[in-house]
Amino acid sequence: MNQTLKKFSFLREGLLPKILLFSTMLVIITLLTFTLFLSQILKELMEEQIGQRALAISQTISMMPEVIDLVEKKDPEGKLQEFISYIERHIDAEFIVIGDTNSIRLTHPNKKRIGHKMVGEDNDLAFKYGMYYISKSIGTLGPSIRGKSPIFNRHGDIIGIVSVGYLEKQVSQIVEQYRHNFLSYLYGALLITIFMAFVLSKKIKNSLLGYEPKEISRLFLEKEAILNAVKEAIIATDKEGHITLFNEVAKNYFHLNEMPSDPPHALQKFLLTCKELKDINIDIDNTEYICNLSPLVHDDLTIGMVASCRKKEEIDSLVWELTRVKQYSERLREKKHEFSNLLHLISGHIQIGEYDQAIALISQDHIPDEKIIERFQSVIYDSVVASIFIGKYYFAFDKGVKIILDENSSIQEIIDPSISKHLLTILGNIINNAIDAAATSEKKEVILFATDIGNDIIFDIEDSGGGIQDDIRERIFEKGFTTKGELHSGYGLFFVKSTLEWLGGFISIGKGNYGTIISIHIPKGSLRND
Repeated sequence: MNQTLKKFSFLREGLLPKILLFSTMLVIITLLTFTLFLSQILKELMEEQIGQRALAISQTISMMPEVIDLVEKKDPEGKLQEFISYIERHIDAEFIVIGDTNSIRLTHPNKKRIGHKMVGEDNDLAFKYGMYYISKSIGTLGPSIRGKSPIFNRHGDIIGIVSVGYLEKQVSQIVEQYRHNFLSYLYGALLITIFMAFVLSKKIKNSLLGYEPKEISRLFLEKEAILNAVKEAIIATDKEGHITLFNEVAKNYFHLNEMPSDPPHALQKFLLTCKELKDINIDIDNTEYICNLSPLVHDDLTIGMVASCRKKEEIDSLVWELTRVKQYSERLREKKHEFSNLLHLISGHIQIGEYDQAIALISQDHIPDEKIIERFQSVIYDSVVASIFIGKYYFAFDKGVKIILDENSSIQEIIDPSISKHLLTILGNIINNAIDAAATSEKKEVILFATDIGNDIIFDIEDSGGGIQDDIRERIFEKGFTTKGELHSGYGLFFVKSTLEWLGGFISIGKGNYGTIISIHIPKGSLRND
């Protein structure tokens, strides 16, 4: 029993076997139904048609003048039999019998039975009421279907009857022939249905990308789980830009309620392009997002778009955290080498007896001047800018680079939080690049200038490096462009420029007294509204 179930278990799995099984069973049930009822239906239809035909022939014969004259004269010379035999040879009726008012046969296919009484006892309606009708009865030739018509003379008197009949066995043969023909069509339909079911199932499976219904159900559940697990806002749209799918993050970000709906206008204009776009800045409801857009393609046709978006401040925070970890790792590595070399030097002085030099090295001050830090705090009242400058001062000190705060610097007001939260991305990347450039120069200095006098907040960062080559000056803000090697992403200055554009500010590059000077201008107040 278990082996049998295993053999047919495939029927529960694939879409193709299910459709084939369903279609085949449907046609088989139809065939069985027709086989059971077709014979009876065909028999009734054929009996009705043959009865009407027999009646029509009998009516025609009963109205022939020759027949009326011969019946009225009792056919003394037997001419009526010859006339009827001639008619029988040209029609498909089994018999034509004419009788007088006493039901005595005047004609019969078997001449020996002429003069005998007609069999069947079904002539009363014709003789008594002059009716034309169809009857079924058993005659001398067997069960038959008969058309009965009275014969009227010129005075309207009934003088006889015409009975035209078809044997029931003849009807059964005709019914059987029709049944075989009809069933052959049905069996042909079974084969065609199975073939069409096979083709249909293939097309359905192709439209489902080759997945079975069970696999699609699993994929749907997995898709829902994945969409709600990611931290990005995911939106899928059709070609017209209408949302077909979104996750919980997108619902919260863009205040989406139900489908169908339209994505935010600022995002929709990019979705309607049906082009792939990577890491583009989009301002949606005064919040900046970094978005990636990809077209949905099926059979070389674009059927929609998918967009993933995340708030830029979240990405900036991640980038900054990664940068800090990387910088911390680099500083630890540098300190390790520095103190390793210092210990070797102290050990050498001790081994050769130069104890005074060893003590001097041990007591030597290796930390930056705290008074300089106090100067930063006294000039820069905004805590965010002061923290960034002080942090970079220590970072530069460890790299052997000196950061100098321009004596004319002054930030006297607290910067709007909507601006200050982006300063880490802007100043952090620019000052890091300046420190890297200064570290390769002989002077090893970076000069910082900051002021909030006027309508803009201005920062100038000047390094003592070798400057920026003219052939790459226009490319340094491109996404992914870097001159620091494969270990760097090339996204820093790209984020700086895109952030400044969103804030309504700008960045410029020029030649300083030593190397490169970069100027940053940011309008005060709230963010611009696009």
